[in-house]
Amino acid sequence: MVAAVDDGVVADPLSLRRYAAEMRRSVIQLATMVDDLFELAQLEAGVIEAETKRTTLKDVVLSAMAAVQYQAAEKRLALRADLGGHGDTACSPRLARVLQNLLANAVRHTPAGGTVLIEASRWQTGLEVAVEDSGEGIDPEDLSRIFEPFYRADPARAGAGAGLGLALAKRIAEALGGRLEVENKPQAGARFAIRIPPIASPPAARRHSANRV
Repeated sequence: MVAAVDDGVVADPLSLRRYAAEMRRSVIQLATMVDDLFELAQLEAGVIEAETKRTTLKDVVLSAMAAVQYQAAEKRLALRADLGGHGDTACSPRLARVLQNLLANAVRHTPAGGTVLIEASRWQTGLEVAVEDSGEGIDPEDLSRIFEPFYRADPARAGAGAGLGLALAKRIAEALGGRLEVENKPQAGARFAIRIPPIASPPAARRHSANRV
């Protein structure tokens, strides 16, 4: 496509817009895959366990939502978050990557006009952050393998991506001392929930109301 535009084979505005949109999609997909591979390498090296950086749940949620805003807008999805008063809770900045991957998966598999929701709640002494979508759900046979690297589920949930996003999300969750679980919702769609233990607050945490984003 780049060669076609560069050589002047495609010049009309409608085709140029279509080519630009496809090239943008491909670049985003490639960049995401490179980021996933880089973070997998860091996990192997034990980098996350040694990190001491802290941020707030509200900040990581805003970062994750911003990363998928364009794709959600294209499908006219309602992208919402209800942090239940836990927005100021201290957490690792790596949690943003987990939520970004879960949101990207949810956006990809939610029909146009659907809803993707992030919810936060107390889990034991720690925190649970869940991403729910109103999509087609996951085949029960795939639930036990959905976090395997490069595993592609049934055709309903296959599509763009290299099959690394969910595997990376689970491994980051475990490196943070927590776990990532998935289940189908009773009505429709899937629910991914990350549960992480409490960690120390950041030295200069910003205190503000963060019930809703």
